[in-house]
Amino acid sequence: MGKSWSNGGYTAEGTAAQQAEAAARKFAAGTPDLLLYARSSRTVDSHEVAEEGRRLTELAARSPGVASAVSYWNTGLDPLRAADGRGALLRIDLKGGESEAARIARTLVPTLRAATSGLTLAVTGPAWVNVSATDQANRDLLRSELFSLPVTFLVLALAFGSLGATLVPLGIGVTAASGALAVLAVVSRLMPVSVFAVNLSCALGFGLAVDYALFSLSRYREERARGLNAEAAVGRAMSTTGRAVLFCALTMAWCMAALLLFPLGLIRSLATASLVVVAFCAVGTLFLVPALVAALGGRLDAVKPSRLFPWRRSTAEPSVSPAWRRIAFTVTRRPLLWALAGSALLLGLALPVTGLRPALMDESILPHHAEARWAAESIRADFAHPPDRQMTVVLPRTDPAADATRLDAYARHLATLPGAARVSTAAGDYTEGRLIEARDAGAAAAQSGTLVVVFATESAQSQSTAALVDAVRDTAAPGPAQVAGTAVHFVDTRRAVTGALGQWTTLMLSGVFIMLLIFTRSLLVALKAAVLGAFSIGAALGLMVLLFQQWQVLGPPAGGGEGALEITMPLLAAALAFGLCVDYEVFLVSRMAEEWRRTRQNTASIVFGIEHTGRLFTAAALVVAVSMGALMLSQVSLLVVLGATMAAIVVLDATVVRGVLVPAAMRMAGRANWWQPTFRRRPAPARHPAEADTR
Repeated sequence: MGKSWSNGGYTAEGTAAQQAEAAARKFAAGTPDLLLYARSSRTVDSHEVAEEGRRLTELAARSPGVASAVSYWNTGLDPLRAADGRGALLRIDLKGGESEAARIARTLVPTLRAATSGLTLAVTGPAWVNVSATDQANRDLLRSELFSLPVTFLVLALAFGSLGATLVPLGIGVTAASGALAVLAVVSRLMPVSVFAVNLSCALGFGLAVDYALFSLSRYREERARGLNAEAAVGRAMSTTGRAVLFCALTMAWCMAALLLFPLGLIRSLATASLVVVAFCAVGTLFLVPALVAALGGRLDAVKPSRLFPWRRSTAEPSVSPAWRRIAFTVTRRPLLWALAGSALLLGLALPVTGLRPALMDESILPHHAEARWAAESIRADFAHPPDRQMTVVLPRTDPAADATRLDAYARHLATLPGAARVSTAAGDYTEGRLIEARDAGAAAAQSGTLVVVFATESAQSQSTAALVDAVRDTAAPGPAQVAGTAVHFVDTRRAVTGALGQWTTLMLSGVFIMLLIFTRSLLVALKAAVLGAFSIGAALGLMVLLFQQWQVLGPPAGGGEGALEITMPLLAAALAFGLCVDYEVFLVSRMAEEWRRTRQNTASIVFGIEHTGRLFTAAALVVAVSMGALMLSQVSLLVVLGATMAAIVVLDATVVRGVLVPAAMRMAGRANWWQPTFRRRPAPARHPAEADTR
């Protein structure tokens, strides 16, 4: 794929951590974009190894795109030296943003490898993680599509029993996904678009377009079976199911657009990609389905299902499912019992959400054999104070010589904070409030400003380290202070996301409710759809937490500790789950409403809607489950988590929610389902006859 795809956007924009990072880079002390772990068979202090290490550092420092390069060999800092004395770290800051840094790293790392023969280099750091994730995502895309295409073809063949009818939604799905990718390639030159948006676009675009086309084509075949000619059947299908497709696309687009509230480049990128995909799915269905129907004509019904699948009972209408009719009758006989059972299941699945622990993306999203991952794990194992546990306090107006006494007291206090393993300043190193190693601060005295480095005892994203970040920020410093580091980014990003949650939830739910109200013209049905959609969100997030955080089916997190979920995945899964569930609600309610307007019988309308959409929901859910579930073949854990969660929740929604909760709730509501407020104009007061005569 093209080189214009973005590789970052995992931390919140405009935070104090981001501003502190910029200040720390002026001292060559920011969070390094690249971290090179150099190993030798001899000690890193030996003359030959030290000379080669200095040459490597100098080469990195003068390479294009490098802002600064700091190593053990040009600083002598003990935290950059491995515990066994045979390894050392080279920290490299790159120019530009995350995407530009990844492009520079892709060229720089091979150059540095070729320039050294006496040292073995292992590379990690955010820029190299992005490079590795991009390459892995590109390889995974082909694997997932090779899986989803034939399986989707099989599902559609079972649903339609006709080769021509099977190829129509399949062709629209491929067209929508391809068109969305083409547009995103152009958009990526104007704004950052994550490489993961490519995987999401293919999975979501293919599944959604096939679903829309599946419902539209099924309605066309149903109208043909009732005796309408092809032109009339297409018109009828587009005026009913086509209208539902348009509202489905609008609700899904609204759910995705609401994600733009979050100040995360990655989530905004994925939301933008989803908007493009949804637009292509809707346009493809509304314009290509009629065209393909006109081109294929009778070949859409060339083979009867009973001839291909003799076990399937033939019915007068191809979309009617006797099995789903029986389910609908069963549920509507005892609606309260089934409503309680379905609600208990969804609420039980949602319970684990209370233990959700968000995390920032790091090398743990990559497979274990990826260099960026095992190199980071080696650094944590071999160094007493790995760089990802480092917090840098920037004191731009503090003179290390003139303010030496205050700086010493400040460092001693920081060293007593819970979770602080070590504190380093220009004057020395501190532990547990004591100066354990003094150093000459003469060189630092000439600088404008100084740094204080705090090393945490636990991983950067642990609760203990998050508390340490707050404690460091709350401690009175000798002058204006800013705190930078991986842990600080995590704390600020989590707070930025949490602060936007309420606004996002309100915007998404209220917007979808209004659109459902316009579509259904029923206050109760719209409210019920929004509530069940919220249930689906809870179940989706609960499944995600249960599988990937509590059970840790992908293995323990990097650096050990408690499981956590990358912070963007719950947001994206919630929006997708709500949008897809509301989509199915729109299709189901539209069939019920048609029958209600014809018969004015509530229970009969419910059964009619279920029996005419149940088989389609099954096929549609399987298509989306296959398309999104194909992401589970990826070796990038972000995609695996999203794919598995969406596949599970779509199947759950098409069965438990649409087959049980919806008919049970509508049966209990009775005729109130179809009540809508009316606003009658007040009659004008009668005029006096005398007034009329004067006119």
